[in-house]
Amino acid sequence: MFPDLAVVVYTYDRPDYAERTIRSALANLSYSGVVHVHVADDGSPEVQVERLVAAAAEEAEGRPYGFGEITSTNAARSGYGASYNLATQVAHGRARVFLCLEDDWELRRTLDLDPLVAALGADAGIGCIRLGYVGWTEPLVGRFVHAAGLAFLLLDPESPERHVFAGHPRLETFAFERNVGPWPEGLDAGSTEFAVAGRPTARQGVAWPLDIGLSATPRADLSLFAHIGAVQARADQRPAGNGPEKRLDA
Repeated sequence: MFPDLAVVVYTYDRPDYAERTIRSALANLSYSGVVHVHVADDGSPEVQVERLVAAAAEEAEGRPYGFGEITSTNAARSGYGASYNLATQVAHGRARVFLCLEDDWELRRTLDLDPLVAALGADAGIGCIRLGYVGWTEPLVGRFVHAAGLAFLLLDPESPERHVFAGHPRLETFAFERNVGPWPEGLDAGSTEFAVAGRPTARQGVAWPLDIGLSATPRADLSLFAHIGAVQARADQRPAGNGPEKRLDA
């Protein structure tokens, strides 16, 4: 028996990206339990949220998994942390596993959640599964573990790298999110994530799967999720004329 799962999308005023994120997730997920959707919005015009809810309902129709509720919250421009905290108050009442997505991560191919959710429920100490590439600026180490027939790199919470827990797409349990606790409010998105990533509870039980075709670098041919917002942001930074492109990560 698989627990209810909620796809939680964090967004603000980017309806095109957010709709692509929601549609791609619901179109490519495979799961034997019930799937809910929650739109965690930070004060976009109401018509945009209605558009995303409608897109979720349309995309979910006829999918092979059971479909539950579509809910939304509005943090009214209180910031990323407040939006997360509001979302968990709703989502925790409906599901025990959460696929956390910011509004610019497009799922490119089929993602079978059954073995990943089973691994979260196995006795391997895993509470959070990272589904993006693994980046680091300081040493990031771990040990190999097996759970539910899959191999994982269980990341060492004592690694010098700050981002053991990362902002990429991730699968989390109810217990993991409760242990991490409410996110800080009143900070910008980057500072919020950095503050959460520094908590010892956010560094415990974080794993990276080795058997579902992920890449340790953002290679387009191996990526499970495409960071569509990052691509557009780089294009938007090009100056007029034929000058060199300004890179946001330079």
